[in-house]
Amino acid sequence: MSSLPWSTHSVIRREAVFEGYLVAESPLRIGVGREPPLGSAVDLAVLRIKLDGKLVPYIPGSSLKGVFRSTAVQLANQKGLTVCSGLSKQTCMDHNFDRILTLLEKIQEEMKNGNVANAIRLFHERACLLCKVFGAPSFRGHAEFCDSYPVNENGDVEDVPVGVRTGIAINRRTGAVHGRQLYQVEYVEPGARFRFSIRTTNLPNYALGLLAKVMRMLSDGWVRIGGFKTRGFGEVRVEGLHFTASGPTVQGTKMLALDEEDVELDLAGHVSSTSRGLEASGDEAWAVLAKLEEVWDRVKFKPK
Repeated sequence: MSSLPWSTHSVIRREAVFEGYLVAESPLRIGVGREPPLGSAVDLAVLRIKLDGKLVPYIPGSSLKGVFRSTAVQLANQKGLTVCSGLSKQTCMDHNFDRILTLLEKIQEEMKNGNVANAIRLFHERACLLCKVFGAPSFRGHAEFCDSYPVNENGDVEDVPVGVRTGIAINRRTGAVHGRQLYQVEYVEPGARFRFSIRTTNLPNYALGLLAKVMRMLSDGWVRIGGFKTRGFGEVRVEGLHFTASGPTVQGTKMLALDEEDVELDLAGHVSSTSRGLEASGDEAWAVLAKLEEVWDRVKFKPK
């Protein structure tokens, strides 16, 4: 096995994919912003894309990634990990390496001087877990969140019912209705399905367990997607879950450890060996995610 850390993209050690459907349990709103699209009949329209000639709502991968990262921040903090938010100018790359350079500037300096291995080592040692998993400026993360489209198992685009609610603005000082502040909000009706895919490379079992925990929280209603969450919007459940793992560190029914803090995971009884690697669907996929969660719950990180 390569001596390079798992955070490098130079070597593929393992690929793991989570797939399925996000099914709206309550109104769902991924908006286009404050300015409605040209010709829109509402003030706050949902985001749409044209698929097979149909203009349909969808869930951008960036929205799903933001939900996963923000929830992962809370879970990492519960374990005592110091992690960054991932927001602009608030990542590990923006932190000072020394009195002169930021970590990003130091890594760029090492790369410019041809010290690639040292640049990789610096990032792995100095960046937080979430910057390695989700990415940071000038660094591509190891979890890719694809756009989620309303397509069925055959790849056909499904019609997505939308509704409109009328709202009013409240004056926060007086508690009364703010004069002439009536607006209309468009949303996706409950029952709509969006096919999602989260593709990961080289993530240790504990990092996969972190993603698995967020996914379970999402499906259980503890985490929501989109806007107007405090008004009851954004609850989804995960349906038709499918898990796949492949690569040199997937041997038999086992997913090997990728670093000193990781542990080997045996998925015997839950997975099938296919041409794509190890696969599990439905209840067995959820059982795999539960075992990955256990790895996350038990991992002990060494203080930096």
